[in-house]
Amino acid sequence: MNGGNLKKHRVLKDDNSLKWLNLPPEIWLVIISKNLNNTFDVIRFRSVCSVWRSLIPPRFLSSSCTHLIPDGKFLLFIQTKIYWLESSCLSNKGYIIKVEESKSGKFRHLDVLTNTHISHKHPFNVIDLMNLRVKELCQSYTINYSKDGGDFTKFKPLDEVYKVVLFHEEGLGQMVFALYKDRKLHVSNIDYNNFMIVDDGSRVYDDIILHMGKIYVVDNSGIIFWIDCSSFKLVQYSPSLNSDGLKKKNLVTSKRSLFVVELYLKRTKGNICKLYIDVNLLRVGENSSEWICVRDLGDALFVLGKDSNFSLIAEDYHGFERSCIYFDCKGKTSCYNLKTSRLKIVDGIFGSCPTLFKCGNKN
Repeated sequence: MNGGNLKKHRVLKDDNSLKWLNLPPEIWLVIISKNLNNTFDVIRFRSVCSVWRSLIPPRFLSSSCTHLIPDGKFLLFIQTKIYWLESSCLSNKGYIIKVEESKSGKFRHLDVLTNTHISHKHPFNVIDLMNLRVKELCQSYTINYSKDGGDFTKFKPLDEVYKVVLFHEEGLGQMVFALYKDRKLHVSNIDYNNFMIVDDGSRVYDDIILHMGKIYVVDNSGIIFWIDCSSFKLVQYSPSLNSDGLKKKNLVTSKRSLFVVELYLKRTKGNICKLYIDVNLLRVGENSSEWICVRDLGDALFVLGKDSNFSLIAEDYHGFERSCIYFDCKGKTSCYNLKTSRLKIVDGIFGSCPTLFKCGNKN
């Protein structure tokens, strides 16, 4: 690169800042600003100086969209993201945070398992990204609705929807797969404004997931199907678990394999404070013709959330244990150890990174 005609911007007096500012424009415009993958990256880039802020605009709900369905409701698909945060001044282990970005660009801190809004004691706290490394782990969507499709603030959560997957396939456009609480699977093509129920019969589903570029669902008997998006036909992927339907089945993808977590919770008759729990973890075999019972996840762990399930490596995070399954149990964050078959309450494990916020003020 020819630096003979490049201007040297002296916006900030800090020596470290000057080193950044003196980079050739080809680097910060083409290589850096064009490869910012998430909102936190954009915020950090724009915070360096006014010159860098002028290169790219703030990102406001770029992944959200509205959609009119046949019953006259306008649906708003809002993206939430789970991030890994590592504090450079604490240790090399990370924390998990789940955020939803409002139309104004402000973040709402959500509980990883339940999606409930987490309020903070100091209302003027602001996010401090200066000493944090940030990496996006996964994303999910929630559906809000409005009768007139007007102001963003008028949209309310669509409670009858259990889980949503947005999926784009070349030539078919953007599709929305929504698993309702009646356990029926609805699909809509946003580009063509059509709407249908997949396999409109007696079959009901427990979970849906995007895995290796395909949409998978599991029914209440434990059969996994993948969906042919060109015809919306179900293609059987696994044998049945011969389940009686009482155990909730959760799909998790980890290390290119597809797992099912069977979960059954019930209060005992003799003592309402005592909880009976039955957890089974199974993996589909390589030839998709058998189920393999899993007793040990090695260094991995599973998290079962309201709108997304995912896998983590335990040693990369504060407070997490290997070969465990984390989920919400009667409003409590619970940890089930596969090796010991024991359940314990671990409230606070999804708390914020201690250095995430710095105290701001009204002015």
